[in-house]
Amino acid sequence: MLTEIRGTRLYVDQRGAADALPLLYLHGGPGAGSFDFLAFQGDRLAERLRLIGVDQRGVQHSDPIDGPVTEDMLIADFEALREHLGFARWAVLGHSYGGRLALRYAANHPSSVSHVIFENPPWDMVLATRTLVESALPLLTEFGLRDAADELLGWSGPATTEMWIERTSLLHQLGERRMEIYLGPASHDLKLPSGDLPDEIQDRAGYFAETITHTAGFNESLLPLLHQLSAPALLVKGEHDPVTSPEEIHHFQTDVLHGTYQLFTGAGHFVHAEQPEAYAAAVSDFLLR
Repeated sequence: MLTEIRGTRLYVDQRGAADALPLLYLHGGPGAGSFDFLAFQGDRLAERLRLIGVDQRGVQHSDPIDGPVTEDMLIADFEALREHLGFARWAVLGHSYGGRLALRYAANHPSSVSHVIFENPPWDMVLATRTLVESALPLLTEFGLRDAADELLGWSGPATTEMWIERTSLLHQLGERRMEIYLGPASHDLKLPSGDLPDEIQDRAGYFAETITHTAGFNESLLPLLHQLSAPALLVKGEHDPVTSPEEIHHFQTDVLHGTYQLFTGAGHFVHAEQPEAYAAAVSDFLLR
């Protein structure tokens, strides 16, 4: 249903018993929406939890927008949604770019977050996009793009919008085969159901991504925030995930006081879709143990 939050209407999907532990899902993209995650995990997680899926402002089934979007605005939206729904605290789960938002939210509102779960997050855009391009090197070589990749991997400065655009644009040249980078070997036939949504709904992701990737906050490394996490934290990593770098994993394992790391053998970037039963069990067990 559409819910009035801070001057716009956000699409909010609630499932599970009203008295179960509440879990907020934050989608990635940027701008991907919650439709795919809910298709694979909505009913599974709702068996033991109160799952709240939200489309971020301007995305998918939320109202379209034509104004600014920043990470700080999104964090404020999540906190206002918690207050609106009447939860004293809730757990937060962020997939991919949503894992970046989950870290910001948990660090900035520790009293609102009981647990935090990250699935293949990009906390540092230099490291994450480097890992992404490196994972794509076999395909880029096949497409005659190896020299361009090597040039982009030579970047030595802080993250910038230009760096993001250059690295992601290179991968877009792989066309439909780009998805192969993100999936484990046994999951190459996986289809995300959001591909069947109307173009009008899917196209909202473009404005969101274009806007937020040009903000300073998008390029900020969030690794220093890991020290600030006080809630129990779980990092879910797919063995073949091309986003979360070894350096980011190391920071999580050394900087987070109550951190648990779980590797899903054979999975890629979409663990929740590639190994849905095991994923649901891991998330629920972590939150309810």
